[in-house]
Parts: sequence; C-alpha cells; structure tokens
Amino acid sequence: MLGLGRYDGDDLEWFRVFSFSPRPKYVFNRSLTVSGHRRPQGPEAFALYAGHVVVAVGLSRGRRIELAMTERALTGFLAWVEASPPGHDRLLS
Repeated sequence: MLGLGRYDGDDLEWFRVFSFSPRPKYVFNRSLTVSGHRRPQGPEAFALYAGHVVVAVGLSRGRRIELAMTERALTGFLAWVEASPPGHDRLLS
C-alpha cells in the first residue's frame, strides 16, 4: 500500500496516499524490531520505485510486516529505532 510515514515521538504514523482520512491508517511504536533489509524481488521490483529496499520489521505479538523505502529513508528509520530511550526492548540486526 502506497503511503507516507511520519515520526511522532515514539510512534511512526503511516498515512495512505490515496485516502481522504486525516488520521494515520497505522501507528507503529518504536519498540519494533528490524531484522534486515533486501532488494525487491520478482513482482516487487516492478511495483516499487527504483532505488527502494524492503525492510523486514517485527511488531508486538509476533506480527511481521515489510516496509519499502529508499536507502536514505532507511538510514533515518534505523537512526530513529536505535535512538529509543534506555529500557525500550528492541533488536537490530
């Protein structure tokens, strides 16, 4: 789903691009886990913009999602996750 992310303190808010709602479709807490990233494969390569990578993210209760973003956005995303205050449970690989 094509969207736009916005950092708001300890949350990443995800807004759908083609929506009239002023509220985020999803809100992800900073305590998520990042298990790696990869280049788009197969049909993903045609669906995503050039230069994007796919990032595997673990959420609470064993849920997993994949986010696609540019290398520059990935750098900012990883910095935001790593900058969590002491005591936040997180794992980066």
